[in-house]
Amino acid sequence: MPGIPHVGIKADWADRIKKGKDTLHKHAIEGFNTMPAKGGRGDLSDDEVKAAVDYMVNQSGGKF
Repeated sequence: MPGIPHVGIKADWADRIKKGKDTLHKHAIEGFNTMPAKGGRGDLSDDEVKAAVDYMVNQSGGKF
């Protein structure tokens, strides 16, 4: 799908990582643009979503 960052592809994540940890967590939890809150998984806790974001960032050139 266009616009979706691929884990491990630094270029896909560079601009997102620059926004910072708090912003990425907020977007993942609350939703952003066409991305639904918690990726459509309302059963996940905020901490689980944050852990997933941190994992993806760390695999893609960031350090969260």
